Amino acid sequence: MFYETVTHLGGTTEGNATEAHALWLLSRAVRRKYDIDLTTDGGMLISWTAYRQVGESITSYPRSIRLRPHLPVAKALTEATCNDLLLIDSVSDARYSSVQRVVTGGAWRIPPAATARLRARGLVVVDDRHQVRQSLTARIGLFARGHRTRTTDPEGHYYPPGGGARRYSAASVAICECGFARHCGDRTEARRHIAGHRHDVCGNFARSLVAAPATA
Repeated sequence: MFYETVTHLGGTTEGNATEAHALWLLSRAVRRKYDIDLTTDGGMLISWTAYRQVGESITSYPRSIRLRPHLPVAKALTEATCNDLLLIDSVSDARYSSVQRVVTGGAWRIPPAATARLRARGLVVVDDRHQVRQSLTARIGLFARGHRTRTTDPEGHYYPPGGGARRYSAASVAICECGFARHCGDRTEARRHIAGHRHDVCGNFARSLVAAPATA
């Protein structure tokens, strides 16, 4: 479940959203080419520009939908937990045993304590047939964890090799956890490049989610 905040011309509207509704919102955002930002807590921000005609004039105004998980996943995604989630995603028949209280998949087995943490933190969904899959918040959190971004401070003052007068460089680097790096003339340019990178990777991941949506 998610807390939903819809921003519109009249202000904001608060509510709740299921995983199925979140996937529907993502599908619509992908189809209409809205901006999508996926966050490390397992949530998302969908934003776009809307237009309204008043008389003969057309005005634009920002619209957005923010979904924040009831159970944020950022702190729950330890290295060990991420490995367990990747195991679950590596097979199509991961199952939960209500007797042993473990998740199994082929040759591997997630111990009871780790299984309990996965369930308590909302990182997995167990269906009526005891099949296990990553929750939507876990999928988004894992993706966002691998795409944390930053820009470096300007290089600042320096002395050129071989001597000479002190010079100043505003150069900055746009960096993403995935390995993306772009050397830029200044921090404004770096922020623009990293925003473009996030727009691209979040959009691509959102398309992959709605191409094969998880069952509710």
